[in-house]
Amino acid sequence: MKTIGLTILKIALAIALAWYVIDQIEPRDRLVGPVTEDESPRAVLYGSVEGDWRGEEWTFHCGEDTEQQAALFGAAPYAVLQPADLAAAQEAGWALRPGFLLIVQGIRPSWFLVGAGLWGVLLILAAVRWRILLLAAGIQTSIANALRLCFVGYFFNNVMPGVTGGDVVRGALIARGLEQDRWKAALSVLVDRLIGLVALITLAAIVLAYGLLTAGDEAPFPPYLAQGVFLFLAAAVVGSGAYLSQRVRDRIGIERWMPKLPGGKTLSKIDSGLAIYRHSPRRLIAAYLMSLPLQICGILSFWAIGEACGAGLRLQDDFVIFPVVQTISAIPLAPAGWGFGETLYGHAFRLFGSSFTLGVAVSILFRLTTQLGFGLIGGMVWVASSQTKEEVHSIQ
Repeated sequence: MKTIGLTILKIALAIALAWYVIDQIEPRDRLVGPVTEDESPRAVLYGSVEGDWRGEEWTFHCGEDTEQQAALFGAAPYAVLQPADLAAAQEAGWALRPGFLLIVQGIRPSWFLVGAGLWGVLLILAAVRWRILLLAAGIQTSIANALRLCFVGYFFNNVMPGVTGGDVVRGALIARGLEQDRWKAALSVLVDRLIGLVALITLAAIVLAYGLLTAGDEAPFPPYLAQGVFLFLAAAVVGSGAYLSQRVRDRIGIERWMPKLPGGKTLSKIDSGLAIYRHSPRRLIAAYLMSLPLQICGILSFWAIGEACGAGLRLQDDFVIFPVVQTISAIPLAPAGWGFGETLYGHAFRLFGSSFTLGVAVSILFRLTTQLGFGLIGGMVWVASSQTKEEVHSIQ
């Protein structure tokens, strides 16, 4: 009953988040006025765009008459603002905020294909990294098999809570058929995810630190964002170092008191499965170094898909937005993270000078490409493969 209640709660949360996202999305095209000194609401002029809104030769068809139209444009209801009018408006601080349908209709295929291709490269690198960690745990498998299971995990990501739900399936499959070391095999997935997470946050911290060091009087990023990233990274490094240090473990007596906790037997198995990695520091370092180009491919994939939608953000902005949102999205609050991720990306894009609608549009296209698209490939791999012929065995 407890499990059923928790599932219902997560589904209700997903519905609530989806409703919130839909309510925040702006379906209409609009021109948004400059920020006022007294922080009063910005003026908005609704209408529709004709032409490529990312270029210079587009027009704006005004909607109903408003005070803003009369005062700033002298336009009658349903008048058409020409490029020269729009250029003058943009110089005065007005900005175009395209509606959701306009964004979707204007997707650039070339940038979209670049983003999809980069995510394919990411998956190959992810398979190599996971194999390194499996070898550290004494489990031998091929890169091809690791890649196959990564695709299968992507398939199950679409139906399980959070954006890491497929890792549970991946861990179960890699342990299947083993007579021993099952815990070590399954926990390699957890270590794989944690190392990737630390590498991802490392990239965000590097960009934030560079931005803060080279900025003038005005900070390029919100201070609380930089503080959160730095604290998270510091906690991850110090915590993992302390956990893997035998000296620290002996001092706190972790082997003595852990079995006495509720579920102590299971916790001890998990602990022994994770502690094995302190004997393979070189492979841990290799996995971490492999994670850096892997995560760069992920960020560039997101940036390229953003360019396909006309997001207009700087690349360094995506090096902060993507790691932070992906990290928070890993919290298993909704199936595949839908709704939760869109909300986070919407607010992040708004924070960095874009719009909530653009953030949602980029998030949806990104998910459809990397999560659902590659997940469907994983589903076909799952159907076509025979799990009874799993080519994984212990070398111990």
